[in-house]
Amino acid sequence: MKKTKKLLLKILIFVLILVVPFLTFFIVVEKLPRQYENTYLAELEDKYRLLCETDERKIVFVGGSSLPFGLRSDLIEQELPEYRVVNFGLYATLGTKLMMDLAKANINRGDIIVLSPELAAQTYSLYFNPEAVMQAFDGFTFRYKLLDAGDNLSLFYNYYKFAFDKISRHHRGDAPDPIGIYRHDSFNKYGDISVDRPNNIMNNGVDSTMSIVMNDTLLDEDFIDYVNDFCSFVRKKKAKIYFNFSPCNELAIATSQEKRQEFQRSLSDRIECDLLTDIEDCIIDYGYFYDTNFHLNSSGAIYYTNLMVNNLKAKLGVKTEGGNQGGNTQNPENPSNPSIVVPKPPEPPKDPVVEPDPGDEPIPFEDYRGEPNNDYLDYFEYRLVGSSYQITGVKDKYKDMEEVILPSTYNGKNITTLTSNALYGCINLKRIHIGKTYKELHEQAFGGCIALEQIYFYETDGNKISPAATGLMDGASKNVRIMIPRGANYESGYTWSNYLTYFDFFDVKD
Repeated sequence: MKKTKKLLLKILIFVLILVVPFLTFFIVVEKLPRQYENTYLAELEDKYRLLCETDERKIVFVGGSSLPFGLRSDLIEQELPEYRVVNFGLYATLGTKLMMDLAKANINRGDIIVLSPELAAQTYSLYFNPEAVMQAFDGFTFRYKLLDAGDNLSLFYNYYKFAFDKISRHHRGDAPDPIGIYRHDSFNKYGDISVDRPNNIMNNGVDSTMSIVMNDTLLDEDFIDYVNDFCSFVRKKKAKIYFNFSPCNELAIATSQEKRQEFQRSLSDRIECDLLTDIEDCIIDYGYFYDTNFHLNSSGAIYYTNLMVNNLKAKLGVKTEGGNQGGNTQNPENPSNPSIVVPKPPEPPKDPVVEPDPGDEPIPFEDYRGEPNNDYLDYFEYRLVGSSYQITGVKDKYKDMEEVILPSTYNGKNITTLTSNALYGCINLKRIHIGKTYKELHEQAFGGCIALEQIYFYETDGNKISPAATGLMDGASKNVRIMIPRGANYESGYTWSNYLTYFDFFDVKD
């Protein structure tokens, strides 16, 4: 009896010391005005509501950001009018697991679920980002009950940081209001990105920092088991489920066709549902892409939607207007579904080359604003790739520099890329200024810069600069700060999520 009393006393003390103060703090923070309602992540609540409020038979696409960029849900409803469409793809570092968990809220008899994560290690895993989830759930406290105990424990451990950030933003009045496409109001009523995306805006048509590899290293066993549990849940609801491949930029593919087919067979053998598409059909002309190797432009969304419609019709036994059952032709001028007119891939725009004004004296570092500048052109070594140059190294006699503005043009073409270890040996380098021509930063781009303190960016739209998905800061000083113009959208953008802990902000002078 005494042991029981002692145990109850310990539990009571634990509740009084930890649980009650936390719950009080939690309630206060959650009652503050929402701070992230303009961001891309805020769309999660709209998608969840659409899913829960759609009572008719529906097709639910579950996965990452390739879905809102890659689908025209209105065209799917046009071709399969007996279904409503819910585009339940978002990602933005939330993780595929979260989307599967939330999708369970309203799956009913006769529904069709299409699970379509991007072909990348993070999305083919049980990755979960508590900070991103809390921002997405901001103002909707009761959504936490939809997550499992492990995820809620992760949220608990990280809640104080999120809370103090939210309090600080509320106090300063600087709730994120991103520029560009990665905003809450970029989505339409289906959950598709509705902003026009006319061209491929990537450097040479591809994000070379993120190759697409398709082999068994993607097939994480825990993820496969979770997918199979999700499939079982869907079938118990008397709904159908298919696994689908995301659109992939042909220029980013780093796996042979033979190996890709091996990967598809291996995946098909391990998951307990049918594949909706052949992997080869999802490798698409680079002209159909927009700003990543998985995000389609407006023409690409029509192309990929046509593929989805044809393959769904094939699974359902629905004949197309031309009399064929499903299938895809990979021919934009003669699609197998004649009622969807698929445009040709648009030509990527050519970035204008703006030569810097030659000056007698180098511009003072404190006066630089990101404009074209070649004051330090002779310091570097270059390589031509496609229509632009990359910086590949620093000449030995300049490796003792302490501060530098990366040059903008070389031989009449833009310099757009800083390659791996391009600054290696610059052990005294403390500050780097990166202008607006730069579009790619490879892994270990600052490797060897052991004294580096600050890296200044002047482009306000962080989505125009693609850092390596991981390893960008490997080999650099551990105290380095990434300096971002105040008001720019790196924090709430898409490509910089793995480097937020490095960020500081500065005011750009007029």
